[in-house]
Amino acid sequence: MRKLLGLLLSLALVFSLAACKSDESTDTPTGNETGEPVEQEPKVLRIATDVEVPSIDAQIATDGLSFEIVGATIEGLLQYDANGKLVPSIAKSYEVSEDGLIYTFYLREDAKWDNGTTVTAHDFEFAWKRGMNPDVGSEYSWIFFVAGVKNARAIYDGEADYQTLGIEAVSDYELVVTLDNEAPFFVQLMTFNTFFPINEEFYNAQDGQYGMRPENVLANGPFKITKWQEGYGLTVEKNETYYDADSVQIDSVEWRVFKDAQTAALEFEAGSVDVVKLNSELVDRYKDDEAFTNDPGGYVWYVAPNYASGMPELENLNFRMALGMGFDKSYIANSVLNDGSVAANYIVPTGLAASPVDGTDYREAQTRDFLNYDVTEAQKHWELAKQELGKSEIEIELLFDDAESVKRMAEFMKSEWETNLEGLTVILKTQPKKNRLQLMREDKFQLGITRWGPDYADPQTYLELFKPGGSSSTDYANPVYLEMLEKISGGGELASSTKTVERWDMMLEMEQVLLDDAGVFPIYQSGYAMLISPEVSGIEVHSVGLPHVYKNVKIG
Repeated sequence: MRKLLGLLLSLALVFSLAACKSDESTDTPTGNETGEPVEQEPKVLRIATDVEVPSIDAQIATDGLSFEIVGATIEGLLQYDANGKLVPSIAKSYEVSEDGLIYTFYLREDAKWDNGTTVTAHDFEFAWKRGMNPDVGSEYSWIFFVAGVKNARAIYDGEADYQTLGIEAVSDYELVVTLDNEAPFFVQLMTFNTFFPINEEFYNAQDGQYGMRPENVLANGPFKITKWQEGYGLTVEKNETYYDADSVQIDSVEWRVFKDAQTAALEFEAGSVDVVKLNSELVDRYKDDEAFTNDPGGYVWYVAPNYASGMPELENLNFRMALGMGFDKSYIANSVLNDGSVAANYIVPTGLAASPVDGTDYREAQTRDFLNYDVTEAQKHWELAKQELGKSEIEIELLFDDAESVKRMAEFMKSEWETNLEGLTVILKTQPKKNRLQLMREDKFQLGITRWGPDYADPQTYLELFKPGGSSSTDYANPVYLEMLEKISGGGELASSTKTVERWDMMLEMEQVLLDDAGVFPIYQSGYAMLISPEVSGIEVHSVGLPHVYKNVKIG
């Protein structure tokens, strides 16, 4: 229907132009009959999402959708281009000292906030130190010592003031970052939200409301947030003060919330939305449509056991092994989701990182899979667990998002576990994503379905999740694993440019330790089965950092 309408409009335009050309007495200029210019229809990219936006504060956000929106409005020192290559952003160039411990960034002088204020090195210094301020409570404060920034570890441990963080605005356009130790992925992290700038004067004027509403944030990127309505969605509009505004070809992007995928697909058919993520039932219906696309993703979904919950069953290895092996991951990927996702018998995803020796992908370098679906083995572990725990019946709660696909996955897992593991009862607890994240942050759960997308292209971005206080919310505390994590992380004996092979080998071993211990139960690596209007082009898909980038989108 849309093609036919476009054809009719094109024909009408041709005849109209021919008529005007043949009437030599007509002197009306381009425009309507009065000679006034005709206003063009705004070019709006409309995206269907199945979850609410939890946060628009770069230092507070922890989920992929929030990252995507913040990343559309704020730029950091560097960014990834359409080919996944690091390129300048607010920093036009940078230098690194010979010992790899001092980075000097030279900022462009034409970058502006949307209130007209110039973006300066002081904005980065303020934002980074805010990210380490314990009163702010950023869940990503740990990423500063992962990046090796001087004093970050001591600040995180409460042994130093956050103002001593190793970042200094030497001038308005020169920023110096000093590291405690080498971090081979340091520059990759400059694309990550937590390292984005904040204008201090504007922040202080918000009286504690920064990031609460669109009017409480500033943008220096291609778009600015103009509307945020709970239950409906969020809108960003083109930021005319953006240094590269001339390259932005659309007027706005709208994220609209549809909890039901069928409703979202019908809205797509009606022309009300341009981008829709499909669930399993819808993939088969639309897979031959010209609008259908399927892209691999870098997110790994898993079940996080909460070792801080006080539930003794979770301390039992056989109990964990039974759960980790007792549900069919392939069925979830191929039937429940059917969107290009693949079963994950691992925690470090395919396509993330390559061997420093021969370029082999991490997944190919790993010698085996883990926690494969095996009902017989799961039942053996289950019977041993019941004997060791002295129980014949066990009840456990599973927390998950209220998105349709996640609910269907949780319901399937409950059925599998209760069918395969006699005496197990699984209580389902569904919550909006924002609430689910909060409950997991507060350790108010037993099992939680969650996911992780890579912050940088190194296995450590996944392996560092599983520790006390880590972002996985598991509070996993295997001493062998933690000792290995210490060695590969910033300041560790293997975290240097001369130990890359040894570090790589240890990360392979770490995944084995974690999953042989059933410290976490992997489910699948995500894929994106989507409908994208044929009139839309230029949506960038990235496996690291921001999952989708809209700066270069074109419509029509």
